[in-house]
Amino acid sequence: RLGLPLSEQDFDAAMQRLDGVRVDPPPVVGRDYHPQFPPDRPFDPAAWQTGPPAPSVAVPTARPGGVLRVATESWPPTIRTEGPNSRLALLSTMHGLIYETLLGYDLYDDRYVPALASHWQIEPDRRTFRFRLDPEARWADGRPVTSDDVVATFEHLRNPDRRDPLINKLYGELIERVTPLDRLTVEIVAREPRWRSFLTISGTQIYPAAYIRMDGETYLREWNWRLPPGSGPYEIRPEDIRKGRSITLRRRKDWWQQGRKAVRGMYNFDAIRFELVRNRELMYQKFLAGELDLYFVSVAQRWVDEVDRERAVRKGWVQKRRVHTESPNGYGGYCFNMRVPPFSSRNVRLAFAHLFNREKLFAKYFFYQYEYMDSYFPGQKWARPNRERVHYDPERARALLAADGWTHRDEQGFLVNDKGERFPTITMELGSSNPASLRIHRLTKDELWNEAGIRLELKITDFPSLLKKVWDGQFKVVYWFWSAGFFPDPEYQFHSKFADQKQSNNLNGLKIPELDRILDAYRYEFDPKKRLHMLQRVDELVFNAHPYALAWYAPYFRVLYWDRFGHPPEYADRFGDGLDSIMAYWWFDPDRDRALRRAMQRGVSLYPDRPLGQYDPVEQRWWASHHRPAPRTEEDSP
Repeated sequence: RLGLPLSEQDFDAAMQRLDGVRVDPPPVVGRDYHPQFPPDRPFDPAAWQTGPPAPSVAVPTARPGGVLRVATESWPPTIRTEGPNSRLALLSTMHGLIYETLLGYDLYDDRYVPALASHWQIEPDRRTFRFRLDPEARWADGRPVTSDDVVATFEHLRNPDRRDPLINKLYGELIERVTPLDRLTVEIVAREPRWRSFLTISGTQIYPAAYIRMDGETYLREWNWRLPPGSGPYEIRPEDIRKGRSITLRRRKDWWQQGRKAVRGMYNFDAIRFELVRNRELMYQKFLAGELDLYFVSVAQRWVDEVDRERAVRKGWVQKRRVHTESPNGYGGYCFNMRVPPFSSRNVRLAFAHLFNREKLFAKYFFYQYEYMDSYFPGQKWARPNRERVHYDPERARALLAADGWTHRDEQGFLVNDKGERFPTITMELGSSNPASLRIHRLTKDELWNEAGIRLELKITDFPSLLKKVWDGQFKVVYWFWSAGFFPDPEYQFHSKFADQKQSNNLNGLKIPELDRILDAYRYEFDPKKRLHMLQRVDELVFNAHPYALAWYAPYFRVLYWDRFGHPPEYADRFGDGLDSIMAYWWFDPDRDRALRRAMQRGVSLYPDRPLGQYDPVEQRWWASHHRPAPRTEEDSP
């Protein structure tokens, strides 16, 4: 934009070297914001729906304070909530702590619960919804949350100049109009009666109108590294973004929900710092050196062979837990671009899958710690029944390749057709040089060459560059994983209308007419049992197309942590993953921290009479035998 001969990465690196330089702050945004509202309507709570808070694993007497230091392996290209490159797990985690939705959802009792809105109405037409905002809800800048903020949020999400086609299409097709009825009441009318309409609308994060109403060029240019104020428990200040180093979220002392029963004992850390550590091995060493508070163990060999030998673990200074939850598992593995050869051929895709030697990985590296992923809803009821597994089978792979004309190997060992043309070399770019990941890909590379004569080249690149190529469809194969939700919405990953769109979740370019028909009908099916059968058929159709060589999953999380934290007896929410549960429910315990420091200074064990120095069993399976959190009282002691 400035005409400088520098890439964005070079410019960011140059900026980091300007220690001590202060940049003039931008003009105050929203200063002239003065919304007008219709007259206040009479409010009769009896005419509206509401409900008590959802069950929680939070400990009401948890003490706020302390800093939680965690690592991230890649630096996000932006911190925006929408727009190019904004759909990243790290950003979703941060945004979820800063912004709030109109309603929450209680998965224990299958019902909606208040959030920004205290009350709601659903008309019989299943299209018209009204929300009554909590009059105490406030933004971080002190402004009240109003119906105009809801209007502006959905304007923002439907605006194509945000250059986020998936979000634009989702909300553009969903919503007909959003109307403020008074300062605290808003009516939202969906275009059609779809079963997900109320779920999606009520679960949308709301942004402040005073900041979010702007043209797309301004939003994408000037808000790449800024966020509008949120209404949630945390905020990111400009000085808390150290580009290429760390991003810190700070707990708001003036959060409008602070002290309410629904959130008592939650969001206890004064600050949560995400520190960039690009190498997993370095991340582990930084954790053992005490520079990080948590380390999620993603490598089975480390968990089985290495962790127990570490002095900090044997002394009980570091605690080791494997926590089993019912958090939904996403899918992933080798993602094929079906738009271009060679992966436009189903035979080639399936041959690749048969050469993905998961069995050898399980035996050699994984110690059988994982579950095979052979569904696009792994470990969930939506998975097709009687599902078969794609086994390692070189003979079957060669037969599939031969069916496409790739029949033999030349003198140099390359797979060729009858014309003597070589099978194209496949280049796969990786956004990390993580040794644990590289050994997986090197084994796959060797299998492809040794068993089929296919050359796979691995190329290390920076994560933002890889991300751009993936979203733009400029790849042949990429190692890619998706997260999952509790209410599957596979349309955006598998419907053909997204197959040729950039920045869409249909990375493969999948186009299956029957699948489209099911997904179109799925929108309008309010019967959960019928939706279950539809999703099982979706799983069958997608699996038979083999757009991915599926990998594996773990129905738990493995974490190491320094023994300076308190936590719920369940360790995590039944439906939550590791980091989200820790950020929401754990707390810094000064007494434990003092005991830890004394033990380390003296070189003694914290729990000498406990196995491996662990104050609790390593395996935590509360949710295997319980459906609800342990009973809580106001007198619960941490």
